[in-house]
Amino acid sequence: MNEGAATAMSEIDELQQRLSAALDRIGQGLGALGPAGDASGSAAQAAENMAKDLEDARAARARLEARIVELEGDLARLGKSNDQLREVNEALRSANEAQVGDSQLTNSALSAEVEALRASHAASQTEVRAILDALAPLVAADTATEEA
Repeated sequence: MNEGAATAMSEIDELQQRLSAALDRIGQGLGALGPAGDASGSAAQAAENMAKDLEDARAARARLEARIVELEGDLARLGKSNDQLREVNEALRSANEAQVGDSQLTNSALSAEVEALRASHAASQTEVRAILDALAPLVAADTATEEA
C-alpha cells in the first residue's frame, strides 16, 4: 500500500471513530429525552433534529465504508499491475542483456506500465472522493453556522 493510501485509510478510520462517537452521543441524547409525546415542543424539535443528525451520520458512514471497499479494490488492482510490470520489465532487461530485441516484450512492458498508471490514478481518485465525502458534512455544518 502506498503512503498516500495508508494516510487516507488512517484518516478514514479516524473519521469512522468520530462518527461512531457522535452516533453514540446522539443515541444517548435521544434516550434521555424519552418519548416525543411527553416532551415539550422544543425538546421534541431537538429530538427530531438529533434523529436527523443520526441518520445523516449513518449515511455518511455508509458512504465512507463503500469508498473503503472501492479503495481496497483499486489498491489490489494497483498491486497486481505493479507485479505484472516488474515481471515484464525483468524479462525485457534479460532480453536486452542477451542483445535480443523483442518488440512484443517491449509492447507488453509498455502496456503493463500504462495499466499500472491507470490503477494508480483510480486509487488516487477513490482516495480523493473518500476524503471529500468525509469533509462534506463538516463544510456544510460550518457553512450553516456562518449563516446563522
